[in-house]
Amino acid sequence: MDGNKRRIQQVFVVVTVIGLLFAVGCATTKGTAQLSGEKIFQADKAFSDAKDGNASLNAKDALAVAEGKLANAKDAFARQNFEEAANLAEQAAVDANYAKAKATTQKNLNITEEIKKNNDALRQEIRQMSK
Repeated sequence: MDGNKRRIQQVFVVVTVIGLLFAVGCATTKGTAQLSGEKIFQADKAFSDAKDGNASLNAKDALAVAEGKLANAKDAFARQNFEEAANLAEQAAVDANYAKAKATTQKNLNITEEIKKNNDALRQEIRQMSK
């Protein structure tokens, strides 16, 4: 009888271990899916912010790169390749933030150039008035 009890305990331990491994595997997949979904959401928001920040006018190329990576991230997510989706989403967010910064910089350069032109015009007016 002792042998039977021992065998039952061994089977119980093996089944428990397999069950735990399965549960951890499912939780890891779910966690990875959730994490990559969150990263895609963040990249989507960064892309929208960049677009709203005139990146479509002043940083078209950088915004297009971000848009492509975001689309690839969504495709990878749909294929349940969550690690690739998360990596692409991170890259898309960085590219979108770069596009926004580049657009802001270009906008500021344009404003600076306009101020410089206005100052030059005022100087010319002053010179003409003082003659």
